[in-house]
Amino acid sequence: MAAFERLCMKLKAKLMVALGAAAAVVVLIAGTGFAALNKNLEAPNFKAKTVAGKQFELKDLRGRVVLLDFWATWCPPCRMEAPAIDKLWRTYKDKGLVVVGVALESGGPAQVKKFAEDNGLTYRLVADESGDIAKSYKISPIPTTYIVDAKGVIRQVHIGFGPGAEKDFEKEIKALLPTPEQLKNLKPL
Repeated sequence: MAAFERLCMKLKAKLMVALGAAAAVVVLIAGTGFAALNKNLEAPNFKAKTVAGKQFELKDLRGRVVLLDFWATWCPPCRMEAPAIDKLWRTYKDKGLVVVGVALESGGPAQVKKFAEDNGLTYRLVADESGDIAKSYKISPIPTTYIVDAKGVIRQVHIGFGPGAEKDFEKEIKALLPTPEQLKNLKPL
C-alpha cells in the first residue's frame, strides 16, 4: 500500500509540474498578446475612406483621444461591443473622443454601412477590404481595440470583449481626454 501511495504522490507531482508548465505557456502567450502592437508605441498612421464617404488620415486626429476598434459584422463579441462603443462615442465626442471602427472581412463599404444603419452605429466606420490597416496593426483575433492618446501613442490594448469591458474603455478614455482649453484649440473634424 505504501508503494502505491508513493506512486500516486509521484504522479500527482508530475501532473502539477505539467499543469504549471502549461499555465506558464498560457500566461506567456497572453502576456505578449495576440495584437503585436503593444502599449506605448506610436499608432501606425493610415488613410481611409469611411463608409459615409469621408476621407481622413489617422494623424489628422491628433489632439483627440482615438478609440480604434478592429471588428467584423459576423463576429458575435464584435456585435455585442458595437452598441457600447457607440454609446461611448455619443457621450464623449464633444469632449475630444473620436471612434474609428475598422471592419474586417465584412464585405465592402455598402455592407458595413447597412450594418451600421441597421444597428444604429454613428461613429466612423471603415471597410478594410484589403486588410492593409489590420496588417499594419498586426491584428489577429477580433475584436481588438486600441485606446490612442492625443499624441498618437497607443495607451491601452484590449483583445476580445465581454460584459463590463466598456467601463474599462470609459475609464481609460476619460483619463486621456484633452482639457476644455486644449479642446478649444483643435480644428473641427
